[in-house]
Amino acid sequence: MKIALITPYYAPPVRGSAVTVRRIAAHLATAGCEAAVYSLDCLTAAQILEEIRQMKPDAIHGFHAYLGGRVAREIARVVGIPYIVTLTGSDVYEALADDRREESLAVLRDATAIVAFDPSVKHRVVDHHPSLAAKTRIIPQGVELPGEIFCWGEERFDAGEIVFFLPAGLRPVKNVGFPLATMAELHGEDSRVRLVAAGPVLDETYGATVLAEMVRHPFARYLGEVGHDAIGAIYRRADVVLNTSIFEGGMANSVLEAMAFGRPVLAADIEGNRSIVKEGKTGLLYRDEGELLQKARDLLQDDGLRRRLGEQGRRFVEERFSAGREAEAYRELYGWVLG
Repeated sequence: MKIALITPYYAPPVRGSAVTVRRIAAHLATAGCEAAVYSLDCLTAAQILEEIRQMKPDAIHGFHAYLGGRVAREIARVVGIPYIVTLTGSDVYEALADDRREESLAVLRDATAIVAFDPSVKHRVVDHHPSLAAKTRIIPQGVELPGEIFCWGEERFDAGEIVFFLPAGLRPVKNVGFPLATMAELHGEDSRVRLVAAGPVLDETYGATVLAEMVRHPFARYLGEVGHDAIGAIYRRADVVLNTSIFEGGMANSVLEAMAFGRPVLAADIEGNRSIVKEGKTGLLYRDEGELLQKARDLLQDDGLRRRLGEQGRRFVEERFSAGREAEAYRELYGWVLG
């Protein structure tokens, strides 16, 4: 089967959707599919149409209902082939709730199949349009360990420091500024505490606000945009990995990667995180600043707890979130779509 993947983001591979599409495309070859990726951050919709006319794929697979999905829908109509949409998060939690709703729903109604990473995402979509239930499949994200080619300089941490790592792009939904006050209080209790954030600035206004606030806290560092081939070194150095998102489109790549490295996760108690962070077993969840402080304190003071959660999280991810299994599930879905 020949499949054209249309994604809103692909280069550089630092956004979650770019990491997801790169992983799926790489493993589809092993699963018996020929996949080509067309990214809207590199090509226009018209250019993608011309590329797809030359490729002659059997089906089109768009990521994000509003962004990649709209282009997939139009091109599929022009060339006369079916298309599939994978929901990535902001399409469900934002686009279906604002002035993009009708276009997003039209994309989903016309798709031959829809993929959600977790049942909670499917339930949200079906709440908007019950008729979509029958063609919405659940395919959990897979995970691969990112590379560790990171050139430590002034960013290097001393052996005795306890590093809380927040991997996320700087945009409001990632809520990167939220833990600063809590970490400042924790640092006041124990001077070993460090907070490090890494990710691209995706919202200039929000990013400027967060970075200005971080400057006020010497225990906090911003490493900037770290490529997927290097960020594994930071996971490996981290003592705890944070996720502070307001929503996730299922399981976040960063949480899966942290678990794959055997790092304990302390995450916001939201639907996407609850799909993989099982309280007290594969990580810890917080609902407010008070819980964030208390659970961060528990992790700071109890290295046995950190080791136990990290090891249980690692086993959980290894057993359930194989990148090969993910690609095989998509290959089976493409076969079903093509009859």
